[in-house]
Amino acid sequence: MPHIVHAADFHIGAKFEFLPPERAADAVNLQLSALQAFVRYVSASGADAVLIAGDLFDTPDVRPQISSAVFAQLAKCPCPVFLSPGNHDYYHAGSPYATQPLPPNLHVFTGRALEPVALDSETVIWGAAFQDNKAVISLETPLDPSKLNICLMHGELGGTGGYNSISESAVIGSRFDYIALGHNHRFSGVFRIGQTALSCPGCFSATASDETGVKGYLAGRIEKGDVALELHPSEALEFASISLPMTGLNNDTMLAEALLPLLPKPPARICCSVRLTGTRMYEPNLAALARSLRHSFFHAQVIDESSAMQDLYRYQKEDGLRGTVTRDFLARMDKCSRDEKSCAKLTLALEYALAALDGRELD
Repeated sequence: MPHIVHAADFHIGAKFEFLPPERAADAVNLQLSALQAFVRYVSASGADAVLIAGDLFDTPDVRPQISSAVFAQLAKCPCPVFLSPGNHDYYHAGSPYATQPLPPNLHVFTGRALEPVALDSETVIWGAAFQDNKAVISLETPLDPSKLNICLMHGELGGTGGYNSISESAVIGSRFDYIALGHNHRFSGVFRIGQTALSCPGCFSATASDETGVKGYLAGRIEKGDVALELHPSEALEFASISLPMTGLNNDTMLAEALLPLLPKPPARICCSVRLTGTRMYEPNLAALARSLRHSFFHAQVIDESSAMQDLYRYQKEDGLRGTVTRDFLARMDKCSRDEKSCAKLTLALEYALAALDGRELD
């Protein structure tokens, strides 16, 4: 009943081209510090093995100073580390897996076909490597059913992109006890197809703005007929996207009060995108808002998708119903001119009233 830590898609050394250059360099450093925290967890957990299902690096020719730093950290794991190179860090003659000294506890699978390595007398780890940015790795291999057989590979269940697509029938026919996958950047959950349990933990470190949410790795025990793995958050970079309707907000103070409860934590390692939507009643100071957010977050951007409100007072001199309604609301606003929140509510109510009279819908 080995205790396993299953991770994938660290993408260490990513370029982070959408960030300012200094922030991109900081993002790589954050990846390395998250790897340090990961190794500390492995050491404290008493894990029997670490499984890395590909894309430890973001490129197959990562800079030597980065790969050396990564190997030095993995060397601190007190247990064996098994790695199956993926489409980003595929194995080739010039890869760091072939050209640099590897720590003695790190086993990198290098062949195109699954090969076994004994973890202990009862457990076998099977793995294979991408040798290009595309691969097809067969699950057909002779297993000893008396042993616990774990398959480690980079691949996608039911995919069509050429990244080692795996069919459900192949999983059923394989008879593996657990298949540790990588490649997809969202946690798949731990599920079962036939007698085989499998999972993809999602990316350890987010590298794109659409990879929102907590990132992490799986840890727990694996035995025949029972797999108990839980997702643990990493300390790597995360992305968050917040949508804030501008309707009803009358000034920057009200905008800040509405935004504050929506902001994710901890901000120091989050890239946050704030999208302003709906109909705005005033012109917000977007530059000041972005500066304020960047003081707290790893990086932040403000995207204005709101639309300017039509002139609410365009009917005030007309004799019809629209003019009567507009003048009525203006009179009410004059009476509470010192109460900004009440004026904002009346302004919003007038906008809805005129929209109804015009036969149009608001955002």
